[in-house]
Amino acid sequence: MTTLLDKLPTILVLAVLVGIFLSLRKHAPSARMRLWTYAWALIFLHFFIEAFETRTGTIEKIFESIDLGALELAGVVFVVSLILAVENRAKRFALLALMGLPTAFHAVAATFGWHIPWTMAAAVAVFFFGSAAFALFPAGNRVPFTFTLAAILVGTGIWAIHDELLLNSDFTVNAILTITFGLCGFLFWRRYPRRSPGVIAVTGGFLCWGAVFPAGSLVDYLAPNLHLNPELWNVPKFFVAFGMVLALLEDKSRIIEQAHEREHAENRLLLSLSQITSRLLGGKDPAALCGEIAVAVTGASSFRRAALFLVAEGGSLRLGGSSGFSRAEMADFEDHTSRWTMDDVKQLCASGTQLGNNSFRVTAEDLVLVPLVSSRGSHLGCLCLSAPQDELFAGTSEMVKLEVLASDLAVTIDNSRLHHQLVRSEKLAALGQLVAGVAHELNNPLTGIIGYSELLGEEVENEKTAKRVEKLGQEARRMKRIVDGLLRFARQNNPAARAADFDAALRDVVQLREYHLRKFGIHLETDVPPVLPPLAIGEDELKQVLLNILNNAIDAVEESAKRIIRIHASRRDDRVLIRFEDSGPGFNDLNRAFDPFYTTKPVGKGTGLGLSICYGIAQECGGEITLANQQPYGAVVSIELPVSVSATQPALAISA
Repeated sequence: MTTLLDKLPTILVLAVLVGIFLSLRKHAPSARMRLWTYAWALIFLHFFIEAFETRTGTIEKIFESIDLGALELAGVVFVVSLILAVENRAKRFALLALMGLPTAFHAVAATFGWHIPWTMAAAVAVFFFGSAAFALFPAGNRVPFTFTLAAILVGTGIWAIHDELLLNSDFTVNAILTITFGLCGFLFWRRYPRRSPGVIAVTGGFLCWGAVFPAGSLVDYLAPNLHLNPELWNVPKFFVAFGMVLALLEDKSRIIEQAHEREHAENRLLLSLSQITSRLLGGKDPAALCGEIAVAVTGASSFRRAALFLVAEGGSLRLGGSSGFSRAEMADFEDHTSRWTMDDVKQLCASGTQLGNNSFRVTAEDLVLVPLVSSRGSHLGCLCLSAPQDELFAGTSEMVKLEVLASDLAVTIDNSRLHHQLVRSEKLAALGQLVAGVAHELNNPLTGIIGYSELLGEEVENEKTAKRVEKLGQEARRMKRIVDGLLRFARQNNPAARAADFDAALRDVVQLREYHLRKFGIHLETDVPPVLPPLAIGEDELKQVLLNILNNAIDAVEESAKRIIRIHASRRDDRVLIRFEDSGPGFNDLNRAFDPFYTTKPVGKGTGLGLSICYGIAQECGGEITLANQQPYGAVVSIELPVSVSATQPALAISA
């Protein structure tokens, strides 16, 4: 009873500690926390059993074996809790079995005095040599610390086996206790390498706890009559216990501080993005803000690098702005992404891991991609992010804000393009009305001039005068052709369905210009599928569109070093895309290229009506024409025309 009363304070303190760790498990559930709880429960069992030892009989042996086994197993559990692979269930249980089973067997055998030296030596060999092999097994773990640890385990194991064969188990018991608890001090410092009170208390406590066992043996050997208070040897245990609690509280404090920092960062990000969004919605050109957007993303988010791509002509991507890249990194990044298209981005997103509603982590590229998708479902670009400073933060709330920014940016870009199209359509419609009125007024006098010039030509006998009259008629007819072109530009009627063969029309147009192509050494490349459906446009109108654009391309490349014109056609659903590319200088002003009478050609070489007429014809049949410049030089004219209704009717009939 006296022994129980002496140990009661320690037992109560340990009981409270076990309760604390049980409570902490609910707030910080992890394999390490569970093992710490089990280890302290074993320490509690060790002290509790000691209070009931009778010093006689078989019951005493059982209590002693539980006492020793609980203490040794507590050291083993602490060691396993501090390895790197503690969250790996298979490795955790493998090491517990490798160290725990031989330890438990040896504690029971040593307590009961079993004379089985070879069996106990085998158990000792499994513990020491198996632990050394486990420390060296992962190739990435082979650092000086693990080599030193393995050497100590092997050397101690050889000594312990020698003593076991001589029927002396005291050295093995002391070695297991010293190595397990002392090793925990080094492992704890490796897991929590910071100079905080909690970590220092636990590290020092474990080292002192491991030193208690050889120190106690040394005191018994050198001063057997010296009586020390037994509770003195328990001081390191309390340092470890309270140090662990303090270390956990320090971790909680750090988490709270990081949460505050993240909250401030989120607020900064939200403020920056809201300012940019306001400017975007206020009509600011998105392309002009790409660099500023990238800087805002890297400055107020956990991503160190950001790049913003916008869709160019043909689905290719052009870099609008970037932030966080060094000069070398930027060169490598541009080289890597120079051939990206929007289809490539879609494939990367499909193969990646979805973070939010519209953000994807692409592990192979080490990137996070946020496509810019408009409300109509059009893909207009991509926000590309890399090197997050905080993996958890980068995958949660800030991604929502970046997705909102990408959505606002996509809507703004889409609205901007629609606005430009609307302005252009309104301008051309107004010009069409003006031109139609003027053209009709000019047609009557021009018809009279042409008629009278023909009559005068027949009546005049003087050859010189006849040539002048003929010249007058030619100029009048030229004016009439210009007026007819104006009328065609202004025409807004929707005629009945028509069908034109693109391949045949292109051959006829190329044949008309074949001489000029040879004369100027222009290389013409065509890429037209063998079977294209008929187009919903008149044959003459299609030829006029193709001829006008080809003429412009020929004029553009006449003075170029490389004289190349490429014509590509492809089908997309119920529309055909025709693409003209040339190696000329490109368009001077894309916004005015469709304006009637706007031309950069020399006087007498062009009227400036070609593209405007083509635009009117394309609009009339439900198509579209877009213009773009290539880098570093060249122009692209894309014509999108609908497929003739007659070409789709058979398919509809079959499906019906």
